[in-house]
Amino acid sequence: MQKASPEVRLRYTLLQLRKIVNFAQQNIPFYQRLYGKTPIDFQSINDFEKLPHITKNDVRAYTKESTGAMRLNTGGSTDGPLNFYIDKNAWAREWAHMHFIWALRGYKHSDLMITMLGKPIGNQAFRYNPVHNEFLLNPYVDAGKHIEILLPFFKKYPFKYFQGYPSTIYNFLKEIEPFISSTEKELISQKIRSLFFSSEYPMPYMLDYIKDNWNITDYISWYGHSEMCILAYDEFSKGEYRPFVTYGYAEEAGGMLLGTSFHNYDMPLIRYSTEDLVVADKNEYGIVEKFRIERGRSGDFIEDINGRMFALTFFLGRHHRIYDYADFVQVYQPERGKIIYYITFKRSTPISKQSVSEYFDFPNIVMSFDYVFLKEPIRTQRGKLKLKLSEQDILSISTPVKD
Repeated sequence: MQKASPEVRLRYTLLQLRKIVNFAQQNIPFYQRLYGKTPIDFQSINDFEKLPHITKNDVRAYTKESTGAMRLNTGGSTDGPLNFYIDKNAWAREWAHMHFIWALRGYKHSDLMITMLGKPIGNQAFRYNPVHNEFLLNPYVDAGKHIEILLPFFKKYPFKYFQGYPSTIYNFLKEIEPFISSTEKELISQKIRSLFFSSEYPMPYMLDYIKDNWNITDYISWYGHSEMCILAYDEFSKGEYRPFVTYGYAEEAGGMLLGTSFHNYDMPLIRYSTEDLVVADKNEYGIVEKFRIERGRSGDFIEDINGRMFALTFFLGRHHRIYDYADFVQVYQPERGKIIYYITFKRSTPISKQSVSEYFDFPNIVMSFDYVFLKEPIRTQRGKLKLKLSEQDILSISTPVKD
């Protein structure tokens, strides 16, 4: 279907949309109230996109009257947790599409992978998962302190791919680099054919570090969300995501990315707002061929004192001199016009609280800055290293603070 003509993809999309809308209207009280009782018969994409869209708050109410094979939730870093149900085939469908993405980099199911996503494995540095033929690396431990275990692991096993959040892979490589020789670093670099970046688009400074220090240049990233309405991949590493026609329907409405699940009949999500702002390229039938994220769903922007909005990448993606010394930089905005940088230094540095502002470059920004030095970056409960922190993240800080 990804290679099919626009006409074929249109017919397939309309068929799936009609099926899920008709089912929802006939069987689910939430959609009966939303759409009314008159059967909906749309003939075009334009007709479908006249239906009302739904939000996270709508889904919270909808979940209370729903049931399904599996109940999932999102972390809700900005507006509280979100619970919902998925069908029994969801994970098989998910992995089928993920294997398609990885195959674009030569991956086969028999290939050994190392994965670092946040699955808890106790105090072990790594553990083998036979279900997916992968070694799970532990993101909750300091990799540098386990180098005597990790280095033989890297030498022994013939892995080819490294999957994880970009920030987590970056942090892992930063942690082990001081404890290995140039020969050992080269051995690891030569084994890694490609990086599989999950969930986040990698910050430029992270890519620069991985390329310049490890000589690893190939990667692929993808866009998805827990609600499983849209899955898209950035085949050419340009920040341009192509959605899977067979997964769900991705649409752009007023700059907002909306998604419709094709296969989750346990709890259909139809014209569901991801809260991501995008710029989309559409074909002659109005179907999104690819999109670029302009502003992320988790509020990935900073507001100055005058209410001007700046992308988070402006504050973290620029080539600030701080990256020559810091291992990790995170940002928190407690109020409009103010941000606090949480900077992780794992080794001694000449930078002090008084001089740190000199290592950032922000021309023409009406903003006040503060800085907190950490020994370890702030992680979520799942081990993810978020770039923009929430109030909940700050309140749960357990990582040591440097003087």
